[in-house]
Amino acid sequence: MKTLLLTCTFVAIASAPALACRGTAEYPQVAAQLAQSKLSAADKEELSKRLQEGDAIHRRGHERDNKDIMLESLKILDEIKAKIGR
Repeated sequence: MKTLLLTCTFVAIASAPALACRGTAEYPQVAAQLAQSKLSAADKEELSKRLQEGDAIHRRGHERDNKDIMLESLKILDEIKAKIGR
């Protein structure tokens, strides 16, 4: 039982950085998808600004090694992806 608990704890800790780091690859991908989307120019501009803010937050999270900040940026990324339909 103790071994199982330790294993679960390790998996939870080890998976958190991997989840947070998906933003490193996805922010540029979503920027390209946004540029090619059929949204109005105003919507593209608004989402582009929000995407830049989210990317800056993500980089700050990496600089500070703060998982909460990185997760906050991923929420922004996911919201934008939902709005462009991807």
